[in-house]
Amino acid sequence: MRVKTFEAGSMQDALDVVKKDMGEEAFILSTRTRRRPTALGMGEEAIIEVTAAVDEAQAGIPPVATGAPSLIYGLRTGMESPVAQRHSHESAPPPAPAMDLQPLRRELLEIKGAVAALKDNDQRNASILKELDQMKSLLSRIQRQGMPPAQLHLPPSLLELYGDLVANDVEPIIALRLCEYAQRALTDQEGDGALGAVDPERARLFLRRVIADFIPVAPPIQLDPGKMRVAALVGPTGVGKTTTVAKLAAYAQLHLKQKVALLTLDTYRMAAVDQLQQYAQILQVPMHVALTVEDLRSALRFYQDRALVLIDTPGHSPKDTETLNQLRALLDELPEVETHLVLSATTKPRDLTEIALRYEPLRPTRLLFTKLDETSTFGPILSTLARVKRPLSYLGTGQEVPEALELATSRRVADLILPAPAKEAE
Repeated sequence: MRVKTFEAGSMQDALDVVKKDMGEEAFILSTRTRRRPTALGMGEEAIIEVTAAVDEAQAGIPPVATGAPSLIYGLRTGMESPVAQRHSHESAPPPAPAMDLQPLRRELLEIKGAVAALKDNDQRNASILKELDQMKSLLSRIQRQGMPPAQLHLPPSLLELYGDLVANDVEPIIALRLCEYAQRALTDQEGDGALGAVDPERARLFLRRVIADFIPVAPPIQLDPGKMRVAALVGPTGVGKTTTVAKLAAYAQLHLKQKVALLTLDTYRMAAVDQLQQYAQILQVPMHVALTVEDLRSALRFYQDRALVLIDTPGHSPKDTETLNQLRALLDELPEVETHLVLSATTKPRDLTEIALRYEPLRPTRLLFTKLDETSTFGPILSTLARVKRPLSYLGTGQEVPEALELATSRRVADLILPAPAKEAE
């Protein structure tokens, strides 16, 4: 018995090689499909591996003289004795032609080889199906969040990050633009061909840089020796203006060792006046209540020796036009005032834009976001900065005075919008 293994590109080629090398007496022991590197080392190719055997003792016996050769799965039938042959020719009718099973045999072997190939591809197919399921889930998530699938032309790594931005309440159109900027930056470095295979953490890093570049930030309140700086905080009710005034005053008084004075225009709520008075007593700084324009001018003349005068203003509905005009008349008396529009990070994105528009007559030069500790999504900050086009000055992160106030930086906001990869965070 001789056993040999053959390799070919297809099952039919393998059977032809077996037949040519071992003859029609050979029979197949096993078949399987495997992959091997191509000749130039560029990828892999599938080959069919067939193991066949032949009985060499039988292989040399000539076929019977009458009729077509009878094959049983590749083996010829045994020879009859000469006596039996003569008896058969003399008394028996000629035998019926034997059925040729070779085509059926080849077809069965091809089926067997195809089944084996499918088994070899099971693992790869499972991986592809998993990726398709993930993509389907992602597309469903994005579609629910309002972005038409027809506009989703981003590579997979940025498509996933787009979903993260929208989930963080960044407006879909702004999230899409940021991802497109990151895509162009990646294309400049990676090329179009490699863009789809960009590591997700690398894509996140590029997008974070785009976000940071997109965020305008303002320097802290500048205190110049011998010059009084006036800063006013304006905004709707309940955003934390009075507490933020106390935080700024405490930092200048305790850390910068500068002389500070507090001034309030909020005569609508006695509780607000009382709260600011308590802060003034704790910090041991003077406080003044201004009811009229003349009160305001008098207070500023009195505090000429102070490095910083912080003004707390009444909180009211942005739709209260009359009160807003009265406040504008007071602030117009301060041509060099630095006005911070205070907004809450817990406010809905659409309301933030409307509030900023309503307060535009006060000509705020800065945006200041509070209550970051009371929300789990920070996208509205980014969306508001994009629409209002004012730099961000400070971030309020709690009630502690003055610890829960920090100077805004572009990287800090990028951390809120899209957290850093684990490696970068370390």
